[in-house]
Amino acid sequence: MRSLLFFSAFFYSFLVFGQGPELLRQQYSKADYDLEYYRKWNVDVFVQPHLSNTTNRDTKARLHLDVGGNVHYRFTKSFGLSSGIHYNRLSYSYTSGNDTSIDRLRFLRFPFVLSGHPIKRLRITLGLAYHWLLEASGQPPPLDERSTYPKGIFLNSLGLQSSVEYTIWKRFSVSFGYRFQKRSANPIQRETQNFNGLTLGVHYSLLNPNRATK
Repeated sequence: MRSLLFFSAFFYSFLVFGQGPELLRQQYSKADYDLEYYRKWNVDVFVQPHLSNTTNRDTKARLHLDVGGNVHYRFTKSFGLSSGIHYNRLSYSYTSGNDTSIDRLRFLRFPFVLSGHPIKRLRITLGLAYHWLLEASGQPPPLDERSTYPKGIFLNSLGLQSSVEYTIWKRFSVSFGYRFQKRSANPIQRETQNFNGLTLGVHYSLLNPNRATK
């Protein structure tokens, strides 16, 4: 419920602030931002530390680093779409008295998000992400060594994500985000696939996003 409220508030802000350049055009006819050339297509690569944990089990999050790339398309100066492919690792340790083992999961993430550009250097995103499970392993009691979980314990799943990204210098930008995914085949089993987490990314655009017209 709290996640839905968060994304509802974020989406409202997304719509309000995404109208910034449009309102400037109406008020002043021309603005510096409007007179600049903006590239419709761009690609970025990134590294993204994240801290993610289960939402319905007694576990402790472990820090991991995602890597990947995104493709961006802007159909106006204010709005666009983004997608990409991310290599996502996630792990956490159980904190119950007789179970301190660690689950490790690997996914390929495929985001599909709306992006708003209220000002020149700022991008706000909100959308979905599909998580394609590559591997899940753990050491559930009473096992004494790590093994791969049987098929069906963890599954491919959908999630939501939002982020704010700011260009700090030339083609480099930083982002802060929140995401969660929710899917469990059996809600009473020990393992869960209900996760949320915070991300902090560093991005590099392969093309200059604000090259001036000649």
